[in-house]
Amino acid sequence: MSLNNFFQFFVPKEKKFYPLYQKQADYIMKASQLLRKMITETDIQQMETLRKEIKACETDGDDVLRDFYSQLFSTVLTPFDREDVHELAEMMDTFLDRLDDSANIILTRRFTGVDEDLTTMTDNIVFASESLGTIISNLEFMNTGKAKEIMRLCQEIKSYEHDNDELYGNCISKLFRNGYNLTEIIKRKDLVQVLENTTNSVKYISDKIRSIVSKM
Repeated sequence: MSLNNFFQFFVPKEKKFYPLYQKQADYIMKASQLLRKMITETDIQQMETLRKEIKACETDGDDVLRDFYSQLFSTVLTPFDREDVHELAEMMDTFLDRLDDSANIILTRRFTGVDEDLTTMTDNIVFASESLGTIISNLEFMNTGKAKEIMRLCQEIKSYEHDNDELYGNCISKLFRNGYNLTEIIKRKDLVQVLENTTNSVKYISDKIRSIVSKM
C-alpha cells in the first residue's frame, strides 16, 4: 500500500478530481457519437462540420487535462495513488486524441462510403465510451459497493476491444480480396488502423481502472 493510500484511512478523501474525470468522459462520449455519424455521412460539408465538433471536444479535453495538472500540484492527498490519478487523466486524453485522429482520417481520405465492418468498429467504440462514462460516474464510490460493477464494465470494454480486433483482421483481409487499387487500399488501411488504435486506447483505460480498483 502506498503512503498516500495509507493516510486516506485517517483523512477525508479529496474529491475534486472526479468532476474532471467526468468532464473528460463526457467529451469522449460526445466525440465518439459524432465519429459514428461522421463515418456514415456522405455529404462532405456535413463531414467537415462533424470534424470541427470532434476537434472542439479534443481541445476542451486538453483544457481539462491542464486543470488536472494544476489540481494535482496543489493537492497533498489524492483520492487514490497520485501516479494513477495522473496516468488515468493522460490515458483519457489520449483516447480523445485518437477519436480526433479517426475523424481526421475519415475527412482527409474523403470516404463517402464504408463497409459494415468499419461501421461496427465505430459502434463498438461508442459502446465502450458509454461503458467508460458509467465507470467514471461510479469511480468515486468504488469503496462503497461499486467496485464489482466497475470491474464488470471494464470487462465489457475488453469485449468490445476483442470484437474490434477480429473486425480489424477481417477488414485487412478484404483489402486484398476485393480488387481495390493501391490508393484505395492505403486509404482504407489508414482508417481501419486508426479505429483499431482508438479501441486499444479505451481498453488501456479499462486496464488502468482495474489496477486502481484492485489496490483499494
